[in-house]
Amino acid sequence: MKYYLVMGSTFKENLKNLLKYEDITVKELAYMTGISKRSIENYLNARSSMPPADYACRIAQSLNTTVEKLLGMACPAEVLPNDTIRFLSLLDAIPEDDKSALLKIMQSLATRGSRP
Repeated sequence: MKYYLVMGSTFKENLKNLLKYEDITVKELAYMTGISKRSIENYLNARSSMPPADYACRIAQSLNTTVEKLLGMACPAEVLPNDTIRFLSLLDAIPEDDKSALLKIMQSLATRGSRP
């Protein structure tokens, strides 16, 4: 189950994270972008290279992100607070059956909190 994604500082790191987050294989990304599987593997390997701008745009679009985020230029304000990350980690550990009950409680609390 995916809730959040922590972006790295390099294209290679972010590409790896986004592939995992979106649950997309290199082969699938190659098909989606029209970029060869070999080229994408080169962007992910130890001696990674940067793709041309048009390739970066295709990759970003296919992974539901922006080129800026893919390149590690995301705004620091987009980072989740530690409490939120901790909350989401705990939420992930709750059995599926209990999540719906918890959601109802949270909705009730949120509604109650917005009353005058």
